[in-house]
Amino acid sequence: MNLVGFGLTAHDSSIAAYKDGKFLYRKAERQFNRKHAHAGMDWALSVLKEWDIQEYESAESTWLSGKNPQKIKDGTKLDHHYSHLLSSSKKQECNLVLDSFSMGPADNPISSAPYTGMIKVGNRQVHRISELPVPAILSACITSDEFKHYTHKFEDFTDTSNFYLFIKDLFRDGDHPLFDRFSNLIDFPGKVMSLQSYGKPNLDLLNKWTHLTGPRNLEVQQEIKFSNPVDHNLIATAHKFCEKITLDQALQLPRDFSYSGGVAQNVVINRAMLDAGMEPQIDPWAYDGGCSIGALNFLLDKHNIERYADWVQDDEAPEDEPDIWTTIEVAKLIADNKVVGWYQGHGEVGPRALGNRSILFNPANKDAKERVNKIKQREWWRPFGASVTEEEAPRFFDIPKSRHMLFNSKVLYSGIPGVTHVDGTCRHQTVPSSDNPFYYLLEYVKLETDLPIVLNTSLNARGKPICATIEQALDIFKTTEMDAICIGNKVYKK
Repeated sequence: MNLVGFGLTAHDSSIAAYKDGKFLYRKAERQFNRKHAHAGMDWALSVLKEWDIQEYESAESTWLSGKNPQKIKDGTKLDHHYSHLLSSSKKQECNLVLDSFSMGPADNPISSAPYTGMIKVGNRQVHRISELPVPAILSACITSDEFKHYTHKFEDFTDTSNFYLFIKDLFRDGDHPLFDRFSNLIDFPGKVMSLQSYGKPNLDLLNKWTHLTGPRNLEVQQEIKFSNPVDHNLIATAHKFCEKITLDQALQLPRDFSYSGGVAQNVVINRAMLDAGMEPQIDPWAYDGGCSIGALNFLLDKHNIERYADWVQDDEAPEDEPDIWTTIEVAKLIADNKVVGWYQGHGEVGPRALGNRSILFNPANKDAKERVNKIKQREWWRPFGASVTEEEAPRFFDIPKSRHMLFNSKVLYSGIPGVTHVDGTCRHQTVPSSDNPFYYLLEYVKLETDLPIVLNTSLNARGKPICATIEQALDIFKTTEMDAICIGNKVYKK
């Protein structure tokens, strides 16, 4: 049996398939080497041809039209946010989806009205959320000095209908000159998530925003937008407001629920959920890149086939794995404060490197951020994540198990400044012993440094997606100040 899920979304397009018991996934950006790439049905069909899938049953994530707020599917066409909901590897009775704009059925007189997300309880109850979404509020912070080099002459998208006309025009041609600008706009909320740590929320302003009536999110966005320049305290206040309105939605659900959509990538808000006693189930592909998985899960559920949880990219893998001597060599390089690339197996599904496509460094080095930033060319204020063996994670972080870098943790150990953000937190990954060969590398790093932990950031150049080919990985190594890279069982050094 062959089943196919199409996630040909406006950005981060992907395709997922179940072929004779095997699961396959490919994201357009990895194939085109273009961040957040959009791809249409022609691309998807070419991938199916490559996978030798000729006859299949399919489902597609799309924007449904209509006025019925309970409408979440039309045959095999699935509402965009419903696809997010279905992408969870674990079926839940209660679900929360929070994303940016989408088109779809809503309880208002406008057919194909935009909305921002939905809460689905059980099989029937669907509550559409129509307030301005969290990403739009955070993106309003782009008027600050820190974001000036990103700003472009975009239209004012306060009117969501104008926004959608722009999006439709933007993706009519895959090489639209504004695509890269739009791609930067997608990343703004994540950048604000990092920058907010440098300020303190204004509690009086936060209280004022919280008690606004009507379209409060829109009023907050405008207040931020026209405050120029936006200072760190205002950014922190805006982020805290977004945290509050997200928790307001989540608190309507039992403590154990599935959570997806772009907002589910916000590690600060996710941590706030844990602190409030919630237990959200979040997968690494909870954003738009997972809509194809959601569409495929729709078919897997239909045929009583168990959902899959170990997704990897269909990309170029090395022919072999690092042996013990190669692993020891890499560990010694890290202990010697060398910046090392790590390219193993197939790439991760999701926006974060989890030990297959990584740049690694010694987290104890006080100059770690400066050293790695020369390669990544990132803003000075953005933090780096960490990977640590799972059994020793409690020594360093207050969350003992966090396998996908989806929660902010408090750093408990003072000797890892390279991965400690200005607010004393870190987005860390706990690595189980079954995760080879990355786990073994951490064990050998411990023998060299007494720390079973490394700074871990994604293996990509600025403005490019995570590497999908050995050639791309070698290109980053050759054109940056990276000291070495391990691809399979071979170490390249300068």
